[in-house]
Amino acid sequence: MVKMMTAYTEEIDETEEGIAELMGQIDLGALGGNSVGIVTCHFDFVNSDFIKEMCKRLPFDVIGNTTMSSADRHGKGMYALVLTVLTSDDLVFETVISGSLDADGYRDEIRAAYSGAARRLPGNPSLIVSLFPLLKYPNGSELHRSLDDACGGVPIWGGVATNTDTGFDYCYVFRNGEHKRDGMAMLLVHGSIEPEFVVVSMPQRNIQKSKGKITRSEGCVLHEINGMPALRYLETLGIVIMENAPITTPLMTYYQGIPDPVALAIYAVNGDGSLSCGGEMTEGASVAIGEITAASVMASAGEAMDRVLGCGKRDGMLALPCVSRYVTLSPGHDGEMALISERMGGGDPQVAPRVPFMMGYAGGEICPVRDKNGVLQNRFHNFTFTACVF
Repeated sequence: MVKMMTAYTEEIDETEEGIAELMGQIDLGALGGNSVGIVTCHFDFVNSDFIKEMCKRLPFDVIGNTTMSSADRHGKGMYALVLTVLTSDDLVFETVISGSLDADGYRDEIRAAYSGAARRLPGNPSLIVSLFPLLKYPNGSELHRSLDDACGGVPIWGGVATNTDTGFDYCYVFRNGEHKRDGMAMLLVHGSIEPEFVVVSMPQRNIQKSKGKITRSEGCVLHEINGMPALRYLETLGIVIMENAPITTPLMTYYQGIPDPVALAIYAVNGDGSLSCGGEMTEGASVAIGEITAASVMASAGEAMDRVLGCGKRDGMLALPCVSRYVTLSPGHDGEMALISERMGGGDPQVAPRVPFMMGYAGGEICPVRDKNGVLQNRFHNFTFTACVF
């Protein structure tokens, strides 16, 4: 069994007041034998050394990352920090942050970090919560594939760091007092936890019925669909993508053996008409065009809450939906967070919620999906609401 508690502050400039506010919302006397913290926050909490000082005061390890906006039952906002505490007498937690992940050595760094943490556990991990850096190369999907290879398929949940303007600056990942722009933080959990993973991208009505088959690809690069250059194929569907222009067209990818599509982003158009994408473009898979709108964000968030509340688990929910959902809701950015807070019963901070929850926004979502045989397969997503429910 795991117990989850959360705390919230917006005191970026007043470290002592902010830490006192957090400590006032967490019952340290109720901690079990093993505990760990997970943080999402505005980047100024890192730059001001708030994180470093907070971690000194807490009697357990902490991992975290920067995000566009954060929420729990106490509040929601861009200039906020949410501290989530998981505590248990039955589970064992181990944390680690990798070395710098560059193009040449990221696979070895990820394997070394994971293996070192796993060796400190009394047995095999049953869950990994991983927070990725926002890098151009290696991108989130490539980091995800490397971690999946290193851990041998242990379920991985988490997200990619963001900041308040969707750029690469000030996107931090941290463990305790150490923060990095190019490192990966991990929480390994040993014991019987069996979370429910919730993945909802967009309503079916926002996905075109026409599908094309991937006939040539290389990793995350999509070369050909139905035997023609990928860019030309999209043009036949009336989708025009300009080089160096922002791309907001989701590719709904139907992997063989997985019933529901995985939403992936197009990161770049290449000179040969191929597309660099936010996930693996497996030959033989099919793709369809999706559309993300404010209505689809709210509808899919509602569906996600139906699944969370319908799964029967009530100990806690970790949620890291895609930052593009927050941006799409402009000017009502907080709409999705408000819906989650209402559905989780977090409208009154003095009343215990139906399900304790934390929420941030990710620049790429990490969440397993089940194949047609019910076996969990680790996947990297874009445009998607993902949650891990205990």
